[in-house]
Amino acid sequence: MSQELIDYSRKALIFAVQLLGSQSDAEDVVQASVEKALAHPKAPKGGIDLQKWLYRVVRNAAIDRIRQLSREDELDTEQQSSPEQSSGQSPERHLEQLQVKTRLMTALNTLPLMQRELIVLRDYHGNSYEDIAEILAIPAGTVMSRLHRARMALRELLKNELNEVNHESV
Repeated sequence: MSQELIDYSRKALIFAVQLLGSQSDAEDVVQASVEKALAHPKAPKGGIDLQKWLYRVVRNAAIDRIRQLSREDELDTEQQSSPEQSSGQSPERHLEQLQVKTRLMTALNTLPLMQRELIVLRDYHGNSYEDIAEILAIPAGTVMSRLHRARMALRELLKNELNEVNHESV
């Protein structure tokens, strides 16, 4: 179980960063979640059930962390970005991709948590509707309808931002 848990915890860390917007907070949440997985007697012992269970624990811990930060009024929305470039890519193209990624992450972080986590679980982590339903403890049909609304809200945010940028440059 340990190697499998390590692999799942790496994916869960990405999920937590996308929910929290902070690498250090995400690391704390995932570490506590892995400790819980190792100590919890009813935790699944492996396979996809372990991954879904870990995602649910990480999600709940992330929500608790967001609430804690809200109470402290110190919610950090700063994004982590990697300055690394893929080989052969021009600096201009790299900057353009980084700007698009930053706009997308900013818009994603503007969404309510439920919409954000649906998009992250499906589009970034590739979970099935059934897996998301189990992770979030909601019906699969609800996942599909909420995910559609979340994508529409994200699209609208990006469209509005693009309109603002175009008006500023005129």
